[in-house]
Amino acid sequence: MKTRTALFVLIAGMLMFSCGEQPKEKEDKDVADEVVSLSIIDILKDPYEYEGKTVSFDGIINHVCRHSGDKMRVNPKDNDDYSILVMLGDFINQFDTDFEGEAITCRGVLKTEIRDIDEPAEEEHEHAPGDHTCETTEEAIKKMEKLGIEPEIRAYIELESFEIK
Repeated sequence: MKTRTALFVLIAGMLMFSCGEQPKEKEDKDVADEVVSLSIIDILKDPYEYEGKTVSFDGIINHVCRHSGDKMRVNPKDNDDYSILVMLGDFINQFDTDFEGEAITCRGVLKTEIRDIDEPAEEEHEHAPGDHTCETTEEAIKKMEKLGIEPEIRAYIELESFEIK
């Protein structure tokens, strides 16, 4: 009798375990389906279109912040007139200035915010409030204005994964 009960519990456990795995696979597939593959230029020209969505793009690391190390700028491979800010988040310790010039594929959530470019930037570094905005950010704003992109709309990526190529 004990053997029969143990066998029943084992079979019931196996059924519950196997049924529990199926929704996870579907959920993983749905998440992968939601990634929008774009160029950096497409993201910057219409950032509100992709606000809050997971995007993937290729580029060249143009600059890794030397002050806080928590962000970098990525250019399209064939056009250094454009760049997008990538917030490194959990990957902060995996990047340094040696990566500048490397090809990268980034995946992350696109965020936008309106900012007053005449006021000190929100992205200033903790150790020197009001004292530093990366030169590459200032250069990017000037280039954006030249290219007809509104620099007041700050588009950036919260990095979820990457691949150095």
